[in-house]
Amino acid sequence: MNNDNSTGTTAFTDARVIVGDGTTVLDDAVITVQDGRITGLSQAPAGDLTGASVVSLRGKTVMPALVNPHGHIGYMRGAACDPGFYSRENILDHLRRFVYYGISTFQCLGTDRNGIEIAIRDEQRSGILDDPDLATFFTAGSGLVAAPGPGQASGAPFFAVDAVHQVTDPADGRAFVRELAGRKVDAVKFWIDDRGGAAAKLSPEACREIVDEAHEHGIPAAAHIYTVEDAKVALDAGADILAHMPRSPGPDQELIERLVERDTAVFTSMSVQGPTRTEWLDDPAVRETLPATAIEELRGRMRARGGEPLFDTGETYRRLQENFATLHQAGVRLVYSADTGLLAQLPGLAEHRELEALVEAGLSPIEAIEFATRRSSHLLGLTDRGTIEVGKRADLLVLDADPRADITNTRRIADVVLEGRVVDRERLRRQWRTDGE
Repeated sequence: MNNDNSTGTTAFTDARVIVGDGTTVLDDAVITVQDGRITGLSQAPAGDLTGASVVSLRGKTVMPALVNPHGHIGYMRGAACDPGFYSRENILDHLRRFVYYGISTFQCLGTDRNGIEIAIRDEQRSGILDDPDLATFFTAGSGLVAAPGPGQASGAPFFAVDAVHQVTDPADGRAFVRELAGRKVDAVKFWIDDRGGAAAKLSPEACREIVDEAHEHGIPAAAHIYTVEDAKVALDAGADILAHMPRSPGPDQELIERLVERDTAVFTSMSVQGPTRTEWLDDPAVRETLPATAIEELRGRMRARGGEPLFDTGETYRRLQENFATLHQAGVRLVYSADTGLLAQLPGLAEHRELEALVEAGLSPIEAIEFATRRSSHLLGLTDRGTIEVGKRADLLVLDADPRADITNTRRIADVVLEGRVVDRERLRRQWRTDGE
């Protein structure tokens, strides 16, 4: 699809449109766009289109571009995750991969090194970094973990041990958050997880100081948790977001009631712990951007696990699916999260795999899409995207097949439209092929 009418009105016609509100689908619809915004949405006939550049999307399904509020950027190259890969250039590459796969917006939670992410975000927002093929970028800067204790490592994620701040006492945690606030981070991320007893864990007092300082500056605080006990510590501290659902044991009634009462957001973060099925590696969408050597390296690593997840166990994942159903049925505010950028969570593809995991956990495809568009946009405070409505940004994912029939059809991408501009995906593919040679 070509659309060179960047200053006038473009009418995308004949499409099936999934609005992104969890229910509404319009057949034979017309979306009119001007200056990057949706100016009209109706079913045919759309009225007078004189002067508009008309683009027929007959046989296509259109949905909002995805918004991922939780991942880690810059650490993966090919199918490997390593701190040695972290660089400005790799971050920019990942932001392009997000756009290529129809993700308009991405937030990195807590694994910035040397302020590189904050610098890129600031350049993007000021217009200095004026590259339309980059996803809108949010960052929490560097997160906070417990400092090492006797016989215990810090609570840092394995790929960013030296990128996060090691909190020595509650006052130190508060002081570091004050520094983050001075750099205007979009969120504050802290880890409450002893890594199965191998790591030190932030004290409840430190968690309270971290969250209190974040809230003094109007910044939301997100807590990485593993257990129900961890989740309650986070809630006691006043955390706004749980970056994972509790995995062991299942959520008790007290936790559920507190989550509902406070309307705390709980990230789904399921596919990162999913079983090591490898059939998705044969999807043409994967081969478009990943070298064959990297695909086979990842396939071998996954097969070596004999079906068990790359992280944790299959039993834990089954419990995670049960916990999702319990929380969803109770009315907990669950929000899509792909936890991109580690293990097999390939930038741009992990987001689609998370949709698949949500459907396997019991959502309908159209519900899963709402999780990944309207809900996640709302969490980031973005009122200009997330649904296909008049006045919103024209951020569109144009598909060759209807994802309501099969959620994996979100990977059958015909085109990506950002702010009304059709992304030149072939140009991006050529660049990646050149880089891989």
